[in-house]
Amino acid sequence: MRREDLLTGTRPDISGGKIIMTGSDGFDGYEIMEYKGMVWGISVRAKDMGQDCAMGCKGVTGGELDSYSALGDESRQRAIDLMLEMAGRQEANGIINVGFELTGASQGSSQVVVHGTAVQIKAIPNYVPTGAVGNLLADIQETLDK
Repeated sequence: MRREDLLTGTRPDISGGKIIMTGSDGFDGYEIMEYKGMVWGISVRAKDMGQDCAMGCKGVTGGELDSYSALGDESRQRAIDLMLEMAGRQEANGIINVGFELTGASQGSSQVVVHGTAVQIKAIPNYVPTGAVGNLLADIQETLDK
C-alpha cells in the first residue's frame, strides 16, 4: 500500500444537529466555513446541607470528597449542555477554543463556566493528515511492509 493511499480520506460530515468541540482553533480535516459567534454555558449547583456537613467532616479526616467530586461533574456537564444548546440555536456544527472556568465547592457549591466560538464546518474532501498523525500512519505501514 502506498503512503498516499493510506493517508487519503474524507472526514465524516457533521450534520443532523450534531456538534463537535475542541480546545484548539480548528478541527483536523475540516474547514471553517462561517464563524457564528461566542457561546457559553454557566452552571451553579449546590449540595444539600446534610451532604455539605458530611463533606466538612471528611475534610478534617482526609480522603476524597466524593460528594463534591460528583457536584463538580454535574456542574461541568450541565454547563456543556447549555453551551451546546446555544450553539445549536446558532446553527453551528462545531465549537472551537473551548475553555472552562471552575470555582466553588466552598460552602457546598460549584460554579462552572464553559465558553467557545461556534462555527459552521465542512469536511475537506480527500484530506491528507500531516504532522504526527500522518507520520504515525506511515510508520505503521512501513513496519507492516517489512
